[in-house]
Amino acid sequence: MRVLIAEDEKKTRSILVEMVKSLGCETLEAGTGYEAVKVVQESRPDVLLLDGLLPEMHGFEVARFVRSMAPEYRPRIVIVTAVYKSQRYRSEAKLQFGVDHYLTKPVTKEAVQAALFGPEQTAE
Repeated sequence: MRVLIAEDEKKTRSILVEMVKSLGCETLEAGTGYEAVKVVQESRPDVLLLDGLLPEMHGFEVARFVRSMAPEYRPRIVIVTAVYKSQRYRSEAKLQFGVDHYLTKPVTKEAVQAALFGPEQTAE
């Protein structure tokens, strides 16, 4: 499974990359929303792990863009945020932006695993 990790804070991105790699996934990285869109267009990752407040283009807007691309491309989209924590934002993310899963920082490896693989599967 290929996972795009779009996070502008380098230390946080590095932690997420290590978590995702330890779950047996290949990682792609982006530091801005526009970089994330470019990586998605070029590589079509299986899962997008997007910081909600990316520079240039927020993770929510990246999610909306990806959902409008091609109907046959339906990656799992996970928003990671330290700011938008209320249930209202979680609901809006799913309804308006097509987000599949929502994590609040700081995240645990278990939470990332559940977000990547869903409750129906887990990585061993």
